Amino acid sequence: MQNKFNFKIVGSGPTGLLLSIALSKFDCNIFLTDLLTKDRLIDKDKTYAITHSTRKILSKFRLWEKLEPYLFGFDTLSISDSVTSSFTNLSTSDLDDDISSAENIGWVVKHSDLMNVFFQEIDNYENIFFMSPQKLLNKKIVFDYQFFSTGANSLDKKLFDFINIKRSYNQSCLTFKVSLRGNCEKRAYEIFRKEGPLALLPLEKNLYQVIWTSSTLKSIERLNSDKNFLMDNLSTLLPDEFKIDQIIGEFNIFPVSLSLNFQFFNFKKLVFVGDAFHTFHPVGGQGLNVCWRDVNTIFDLFNKNNDVTKMHLMLFKFKYFSRRILDIIITIIITDSLICIFANRNYFLFPIRKFSFLLLNNFIFIRKLVLNQMTKSLIYSRIK
Repeated sequence: MQNKFNFKIVGSGPTGLLLSIALSKFDCNIFLTDLLTKDRLIDKDKTYAITHSTRKILSKFRLWEKLEPYLFGFDTLSISDSVTSSFTNLSTSDLDDDISSAENIGWVVKHSDLMNVFFQEIDNYENIFFMSPQKLLNKKIVFDYQFFSTGANSLDKKLFDFINIKRSYNQSCLTFKVSLRGNCEKRAYEIFRKEGPLALLPLEKNLYQVIWTSSTLKSIERLNSDKNFLMDNLSTLLPDEFKIDQIIGEFNIFPVSLSLNFQFFNFKKLVFVGDAFHTFHPVGGQGLNVCWRDVNTIFDLFNKNNDVTKMHLMLFKFKYFSRRILDIIITIIITDSLICIFANRNYFLFPIRKFSFLLLNNFIFIRKLVLNQMTKSLIYSRIK
Protein backbone atom coordinates (compact mmCIF):
# COMPACT_ATOMS: atom_id res chain seq x y z
CA MET A 1 0.00 0.00 0.00
CA GLN A 2 1.17 3.51 -0.68
CA ASN A 3 1.33 6.13 2.05
CA LYS A 4 0.13 4.08 5.06
CA PHE A 5 -3.65 4.31 5.30
CA ASN A 6 -5.61 4.87 8.52
CA PHE A 7 -8.46 2.39 8.96
CA LYS A 8 -11.11 2.62 11.65
CA ILE A 9 -12.95 -0.47 12.91
CA VAL A 10 -16.02 0.28 15.02
CA GLY A 11 -17.07 -2.70 17.13
CA SER A 12 -14.62 -5.00 18.89
CA GLY A 13 -16.47 -8.28 19.05
CA PRO A 14 -15.17 -11.46 17.38
CA THR A 15 -15.68 -10.02 13.88
CA GLY A 16 -14.04 -6.66 14.57
CA LEU A 17 -11.05 -8.29 16.26
CA LEU A 18 -10.49 -10.79 13.44
CA LEU A 19 -10.78 -7.98 10.89
CA SER A 20 -8.15 -5.93 12.74
CA ILE A 21 -5.80 -8.92 12.76
CA ALA A 22 -6.39 -9.53 9.04
CA LEU A 23 -5.81 -5.90 8.04
CA SER A 24 -2.72 -5.63 10.25
CA LYS A 25 -0.88 -7.71 7.64
CA PHE A 26 -0.84 -4.63 5.39
CA ASP A 27 1.02 -1.36 5.72
CA CYS A 28 -1.71 0.56 7.55
CA ASN A 29 -2.73 1.84 10.96
CA ILE A 30 -5.81 0.20 12.46
CA PHE A 31 -7.82 2.02 15.09
CA LEU A 32 -10.14 -0.40 16.85
CA THR A 33 -12.83 1.11 19.05
CA ASP A 34 -15.82 0.06 21.13
CA LEU A 35 -18.14 1.55 23.73
CA LEU A 36 -17.33 -1.36 26.04
CA THR A 37 -14.05 -1.90 27.86
CA LYS A 38 -11.86 -4.88 27.04
CA ASP A 39 -12.96 -6.72 30.22
CA ARG A 40 -16.65 -6.29 29.38
CA LEU A 41 -16.09 -7.37 25.80
CA ILE A 42 -14.44 -10.58 27.00
CA ASP A 43 -16.78 -11.39 29.88
CA LYS A 44 -19.88 -12.67 28.07
CA ASP A 45 -21.48 -16.05 28.65
CA LYS A 46 -21.86 -17.09 25.00
CA THR A 47 -20.64 -19.90 22.77
CA TYR A 48 -20.09 -20.28 19.04
CA ALA A 49 -20.18 -23.20 16.62
CA ILE A 50 -17.10 -23.33 14.38
CA THR A 51 -17.19 -24.88 10.90
CA HIS A 52 -14.47 -26.19 8.59
CA SER A 53 -14.54 -23.05 6.45
CA THR A 54 -13.78 -21.06 9.60
CA ARG A 55 -11.02 -23.50 10.58
CA LYS A 56 -9.35 -22.78 7.25
CA ILE A 57 -9.73 -19.01 7.65
CA LEU A 58 -8.28 -19.07 11.19
CA SER A 59 -5.40 -21.23 9.98
CA LYS A 60 -4.76 -18.69 7.23
CA PHE A 61 -4.25 -15.99 9.87
CA ARG A 62 -2.26 -18.38 12.12
CA LEU A 63 -4.90 -18.33 14.83
CA TRP A 64 -6.19 -21.90 14.70
CA GLU A 65 -3.31 -23.45 16.64
CA LYS A 66 -3.64 -20.72 19.30
CA LEU A 67 -7.37 -21.28 19.64
CA GLU A 68 -7.28 -25.08 19.40
CA PRO A 69 -6.68 -25.76 23.15
CA TYR A 70 -10.02 -24.04 23.88
CA LEU A 71 -12.09 -25.87 21.25
CA PHE A 72 -14.34 -28.85 21.88
CA GLY A 73 -14.96 -30.90 18.76
CA PHE A 74 -18.05 -32.96 17.97
CA ASP A 75 -17.99 -35.92 15.56
CA THR A 76 -21.73 -36.58 15.34
CA LEU A 77 -24.68 -34.31 14.60
CA SER A 78 -28.12 -35.58 15.60
CA ILE A 79 -31.02 -33.96 13.72
CA SER A 80 -34.57 -34.75 14.78
CA ASP A 81 -38.10 -33.56 14.16
CA SER A 82 -40.17 -33.89 17.31
CA VAL A 83 -43.44 -33.27 15.44
CA THR A 84 -43.07 -36.14 12.95
CA SER A 85 -40.80 -38.29 15.18
CA SER A 86 -38.16 -38.43 12.44
CA PHE A 87 -34.40 -38.35 13.06
CA THR A 88 -30.98 -38.94 11.57
CA ASN A 89 -27.38 -38.92 12.78
CA LEU A 90 -24.68 -37.39 10.60
CA SER A 91 -21.08 -38.40 11.32
CA THR A 92 -17.53 -37.75 10.14
CA SER A 93 -17.94 -40.53 7.57
CA ASP A 94 -20.33 -38.18 5.75
CA LEU A 95 -17.67 -35.48 5.36
CA ASP A 96 -15.81 -34.86 2.10
CA ASP A 97 -12.36 -36.45 1.86
CA ASP A 98 -10.57 -33.10 2.09
CA ILE A 99 -11.90 -32.39 5.61
CA SER A 100 -12.57 -35.87 7.04
CA SER A 101 -9.00 -36.05 8.42
CA ALA A 102 -9.95 -33.38 10.99
CA GLU A 103 -12.08 -36.10 12.66
CA ASN A 104 -14.73 -33.57 13.68
CA ILE A 105 -17.87 -32.23 12.03
CA GLY A 106 -17.37 -28.96 13.87
CA TRP A 107 -16.18 -27.34 17.07
CA VAL A 108 -17.60 -25.26 19.90
CA VAL A 109 -15.77 -22.42 21.65
CA LYS A 110 -16.66 -20.19 24.57
CA HIS A 111 -16.83 -16.47 23.85
CA SER A 112 -14.44 -15.55 26.67
CA ASP A 113 -11.75 -17.99 25.48
CA LEU A 114 -12.06 -16.77 21.90
CA MET A 115 -11.84 -13.11 22.86
CA ASN A 116 -8.85 -13.67 25.15
CA VAL A 117 -6.91 -15.34 22.34
CA PHE A 118 -7.80 -12.55 19.90
CA PHE A 119 -6.90 -9.71 22.29
CA GLN A 120 -3.60 -11.42 23.09
CA GLU A 121 -2.94 -11.60 19.35
CA ILE A 122 -3.61 -7.91 18.68
CA ASP A 123 -1.17 -7.02 21.46
CA ASN A 124 1.54 -8.43 19.17
CA TYR A 125 0.87 -5.83 16.46
CA GLU A 126 2.28 -2.33 16.67
CA ASN A 127 -0.18 -1.01 14.06
CA ILE A 128 -3.38 -1.97 15.93
CA PHE A 129 -4.60 0.61 18.46
CA PHE A 130 -7.55 -0.26 20.73
CA MET A 131 -9.15 2.75 22.40
CA SER A 132 -12.44 4.25 23.51
CA PRO A 133 -14.52 6.31 21.03
CA GLN A 134 -13.88 9.49 23.02
CA LYS A 135 -10.13 9.00 23.09
CA LEU A 136 -10.12 8.25 19.37
CA LEU A 137 -12.23 11.36 18.67
CA ASN A 138 -9.75 13.52 20.54
CA LYS A 139 -6.95 12.34 18.26
CA LYS A 140 -8.71 13.95 15.27
CA ILE A 141 -7.48 11.36 12.80
CA VAL A 142 -8.65 11.49 9.19
CA PHE A 143 -9.65 7.94 8.25
CA ASP A 144 -9.21 6.58 4.76
CA TYR A 145 -11.83 3.86 5.36
CA GLN A 146 -14.20 2.76 8.13
CA PHE A 147 -15.48 -0.73 8.92
CA PHE A 148 -18.54 -1.18 11.16
CA SER A 149 -18.92 -4.49 12.97
CA THR A 150 -21.40 -3.17 15.52
CA GLY A 151 -23.81 -6.10 15.55
CA ALA A 152 -27.31 -6.97 14.44
CA ASN A 153 -28.99 -4.00 16.12
CA SER A 154 -26.44 -1.44 14.99
CA LEU A 155 -27.73 2.13 15.11
CA ASP A 156 -25.10 3.05 12.54
CA LYS A 157 -27.19 1.45 9.80
CA LYS A 158 -29.86 4.10 10.37
CA LEU A 159 -27.29 6.84 10.80
CA PHE A 160 -25.77 6.28 7.37
CA ASP A 161 -29.13 5.76 5.69
CA PHE A 162 -28.34 2.55 3.82
CA ILE A 163 -31.13 0.30 2.55
CA ASN A 164 -31.76 -2.39 5.14
CA ILE A 165 -34.15 -5.28 4.50
CA LYS A 166 -35.28 -6.98 7.67
CA ARG A 167 -37.70 -9.72 8.57
CA SER A 168 -38.55 -10.53 12.17
CA TYR A 169 -39.34 -14.14 13.05
CA ASN A 170 -41.14 -12.97 16.20
CA GLN A 171 -38.85 -15.39 17.99
CA SER A 172 -36.04 -15.12 20.51
CA CYS A 173 -33.29 -17.46 21.63
CA LEU A 174 -32.82 -18.30 25.28
CA THR A 175 -29.30 -19.60 25.96
CA PHE A 176 -27.71 -21.15 29.03
CA LYS A 177 -25.48 -24.05 30.04
CA VAL A 178 -26.66 -27.33 31.51
CA SER A 179 -24.93 -30.27 33.10
CA LEU A 180 -26.26 -33.49 31.57
CA ARG A 181 -25.78 -37.20 32.18
CA GLY A 182 -26.20 -40.09 29.78
CA ASN A 183 -25.31 -38.16 26.65
CA CYS A 184 -22.96 -38.99 23.80
CA GLU A 185 -19.88 -36.96 24.69
CA LYS A 186 -19.02 -35.58 21.24
CA ARG A 187 -22.47 -35.22 19.74
CA ALA A 188 -24.32 -32.00 18.90
CA TYR A 189 -28.10 -31.91 18.61
CA GLU A 190 -30.56 -29.93 16.48
CA ILE A 191 -34.15 -30.66 17.50
CA PHE A 192 -36.92 -29.18 15.35
CA ARG A 193 -40.08 -28.32 17.27
CA LYS A 194 -43.28 -26.54 16.31
CA GLU A 195 -42.31 -23.35 18.19
CA GLY A 196 -38.69 -23.32 16.95
CA PRO A 197 -35.48 -25.36 16.98
CA LEU A 198 -33.64 -26.42 20.12
CA ALA A 199 -29.86 -26.87 19.77
CA LEU A 200 -27.44 -28.52 22.18
CA LEU A 201 -23.74 -27.83 21.67
CA PRO A 202 -21.15 -29.85 23.66
CA LEU A 203 -18.67 -27.71 25.60
CA GLU A 204 -16.94 -30.50 27.50
CA LYS A 205 -17.91 -33.85 28.97
CA ASN A 206 -21.48 -33.63 30.35
CA LEU A 207 -21.67 -29.85 29.76
CA TYR A 208 -23.84 -28.43 26.97
CA GLN A 209 -24.85 -25.01 25.71
CA VAL A 210 -28.62 -24.83 25.18
CA ILE A 211 -29.94 -22.58 22.39
CA TRP A 212 -33.71 -22.64 22.82
CA THR A 213 -35.77 -20.83 20.20
CA SER A 214 -39.43 -19.97 20.72
CA SER A 215 -41.76 -16.98 20.61
CA THR A 216 -40.32 -13.88 22.27
CA LEU A 217 -43.07 -13.88 24.90
CA LYS A 218 -42.43 -17.54 25.76
CA SER A 219 -38.67 -16.96 25.94
CA ILE A 220 -39.14 -14.05 28.36
CA GLU A 221 -41.47 -16.18 30.53
CA ARG A 222 -38.84 -18.92 30.68
CA LEU A 223 -36.11 -16.39 31.43
CA ASN A 224 -38.06 -15.18 34.46
CA SER A 225 -39.21 -18.61 35.63
CA ASP A 226 -37.87 -20.71 38.49
CA LYS A 227 -34.80 -22.80 37.54
CA ASN A 228 -36.39 -26.05 38.70
CA PHE A 229 -39.47 -25.36 36.59
CA LEU A 230 -37.23 -24.56 33.61
CA MET A 231 -35.27 -27.81 34.06
CA ASP A 232 -38.50 -29.82 34.19
CA ASN A 233 -39.77 -28.05 31.07
CA LEU A 234 -36.51 -28.66 29.21
CA SER A 235 -36.27 -32.32 30.23
CA THR A 236 -39.54 -33.07 28.38
CA LEU A 237 -37.95 -31.85 25.12
CA LEU A 238 -34.60 -33.65 25.30
CA PRO A 239 -33.76 -37.12 23.92
CA ASP A 240 -34.58 -39.96 26.31
CA GLU A 241 -30.92 -40.65 27.15
CA PHE A 242 -30.48 -37.22 28.79
CA LYS A 243 -30.80 -36.54 32.50
CA ILE A 244 -30.40 -32.90 33.60
CA ASP A 245 -28.31 -32.31 36.71
CA GLN A 246 -28.32 -28.52 36.91
CA ILE A 247 -28.34 -25.24 35.06
CA ILE A 248 -24.95 -23.53 35.14
CA GLY A 249 -24.05 -19.87 34.68
CA GLU A 250 -26.21 -17.02 33.50
CA PHE A 251 -29.11 -16.78 31.06
CA ASN A 252 -29.00 -14.78 27.85
CA ILE A 253 -31.80 -13.88 25.48
CA PHE A 254 -31.58 -12.31 22.04
CA PRO A 255 -34.14 -11.67 19.28
CA VAL A 256 -34.00 -13.60 16.02
CA SER A 257 -34.24 -11.85 12.67
CA LEU A 258 -33.23 -12.07 9.05
CA SER A 259 -31.63 -8.96 7.58
CA LEU A 260 -29.44 -7.78 4.73
CA ASN A 261 -27.92 -4.33 4.40
CA PHE A 262 -27.52 -2.90 0.88
CA GLN A 263 -24.60 -0.55 1.39
CA PHE A 264 -23.35 -0.10 -2.17
CA PHE A 265 -25.65 2.67 -3.40
CA ASN A 266 -23.27 5.50 -2.47
CA PHE A 267 -19.56 6.27 -2.41
CA LYS A 268 -19.16 6.72 1.32
CA LYS A 269 -15.90 5.12 2.36
CA LEU A 270 -17.35 2.72 4.88
CA VAL A 271 -18.80 -0.80 4.93
CA PHE A 272 -20.68 -2.97 7.38
CA VAL A 273 -19.20 -6.32 8.33
CA GLY A 274 -20.67 -9.36 10.05
CA ASP A 275 -24.01 -9.08 11.85
CA ALA A 276 -24.21 -5.38 10.96
CA PHE A 277 -24.23 -6.52 7.31
CA HIS A 278 -26.47 -9.60 7.57
CA THR A 279 -28.28 -11.73 10.13
CA PHE A 280 -29.83 -15.19 9.90
CA HIS A 281 -31.84 -17.50 12.06
CA PRO A 282 -29.33 -19.31 14.33
CA VAL A 283 -30.52 -22.75 13.12
CA GLY A 284 -27.47 -24.61 11.82
CA GLY A 285 -25.01 -22.38 13.69
CA GLN A 286 -23.99 -20.33 10.64
CA GLY A 287 -23.90 -16.82 12.16
CA LEU A 288 -20.30 -16.16 13.22
CA ASN A 289 -18.91 -18.37 10.46
CA VAL A 290 -20.53 -16.20 7.77
CA CYS A 291 -19.27 -13.06 9.56
CA TRP A 292 -15.70 -14.34 9.40
CA ARG A 293 -16.12 -15.15 5.72
CA ASP A 294 -16.77 -11.40 5.29
CA VAL A 295 -13.39 -10.76 6.91
CA ASN A 296 -11.70 -13.28 4.63
CA THR A 297 -13.13 -11.51 1.57
CA ILE A 298 -11.95 -8.10 2.81
CA PHE A 299 -8.45 -9.48 3.32
CA ASP A 300 -8.40 -11.07 -0.15
CA LEU A 301 -9.53 -7.85 -1.83
CA PHE A 302 -6.71 -5.87 -0.22
CA ASN A 303 -4.20 -8.65 -0.75
CA LYS A 304 -5.04 -8.79 -4.46
CA ASN A 305 -3.68 -5.28 -5.00
CA ASN A 306 -0.06 -4.81 -3.99
CA ASP A 307 -0.46 -1.05 -4.19
CA VAL A 308 -3.90 0.01 -2.94
CA THR A 309 -4.85 3.52 -4.00
CA LYS A 310 -7.66 5.86 -2.99
CA MET A 311 -9.45 4.84 -6.19
CA HIS A 312 -9.33 1.21 -5.04
CA LEU A 313 -10.92 2.30 -1.77
CA MET A 314 -13.68 4.15 -3.64
CA LEU A 315 -14.61 0.94 -5.48
CA PHE A 316 -13.96 -1.39 -2.56
CA LYS A 317 -17.53 -1.71 -1.25
CA PHE A 318 -18.88 -2.67 -4.67
CA LYS A 319 -16.34 -5.49 -5.02
CA TYR A 320 -16.94 -6.56 -1.43
CA PHE A 321 -20.71 -6.75 -1.84
CA SER A 322 -20.52 -8.61 -5.16
CA ARG A 323 -18.08 -11.17 -3.73
CA ARG A 324 -20.20 -11.83 -0.62
CA ILE A 325 -23.78 -11.70 -1.87
CA LEU A 326 -24.07 -15.27 -3.24
CA ASP A 327 -22.86 -16.93 -0.03
CA ILE A 328 -25.14 -14.71 2.05
CA ILE A 329 -28.23 -15.31 -0.12
CA ILE A 330 -27.73 -19.09 -0.07
CA THR A 331 -27.35 -19.04 3.73
CA ILE A 332 -30.52 -16.96 4.01
CA ILE A 333 -32.45 -19.37 1.77
CA ILE A 334 -31.26 -22.47 3.66
CA THR A 335 -31.86 -21.16 7.19
CA ASP A 336 -35.18 -19.51 6.34
CA SER A 337 -36.43 -22.65 4.53
CA LEU A 338 -35.59 -24.82 7.54
CA ILE A 339 -37.67 -22.58 9.79
CA CYS A 340 -40.58 -22.29 7.33
CA ILE A 341 -40.76 -26.05 6.85
CA PHE A 342 -39.79 -27.52 10.22
CA ALA A 343 -40.71 -24.91 12.88
CA ASN A 344 -44.49 -25.32 12.81
CA ARG A 345 -47.28 -27.87 12.98
CA ASN A 346 -48.57 -27.39 9.44
CA TYR A 347 -50.01 -30.77 8.44
CA PHE A 348 -49.56 -30.00 4.73
CA LEU A 349 -45.78 -29.94 5.29
CA PHE A 350 -45.65 -33.30 7.08
CA PRO A 351 -44.97 -35.29 3.86
CA ILE A 352 -42.05 -32.98 2.99
CA ARG A 353 -40.62 -33.33 6.49
CA LYS A 354 -40.95 -37.12 6.46
CA PHE A 355 -39.50 -37.36 2.96
CA SER A 356 -36.52 -35.15 3.92
CA PHE A 357 -35.46 -37.56 6.66
CA LEU A 358 -36.13 -40.53 4.39
CA LEU A 359 -33.64 -39.09 1.90
CA LEU A 360 -31.08 -38.36 4.62
CA ASN A 361 -31.31 -41.87 6.04
CA ASN A 362 -31.14 -43.72 2.73
CA PHE A 363 -28.90 -41.75 0.37
CA ILE A 364 -25.27 -41.08 1.24
CA PHE A 365 -24.85 -38.33 -1.35
CA ILE A 366 -27.76 -36.39 0.22
CA ARG A 367 -26.14 -36.69 3.64
CA LYS A 368 -22.83 -35.47 2.22
CA LEU A 369 -24.50 -32.60 0.36
CA VAL A 370 -26.30 -31.35 3.48
CA LEU A 371 -23.43 -31.78 5.94
CA ASN A 372 -20.70 -30.38 3.72
CA GLN A 373 -22.75 -27.32 2.74
CA MET A 374 -23.24 -26.61 6.44
CA THR A 375 -19.58 -26.89 7.36
CA LYS A 376 -17.68 -25.92 4.18
CA SER A 377 -20.01 -23.43 2.46
CA LEU A 378 -19.34 -22.25 -1.08
CA ILE A 379 -15.98 -20.68 -0.41
CA TYR A 380 -13.92 -23.46 1.21
CA SER A 381 -11.94 -24.23 -1.94
CA ARG A 382 -11.28 -20.51 -2.51
CA ILE A 383 -9.65 -19.90 0.88
CA LYS A 384 -5.92 -19.78 0.23
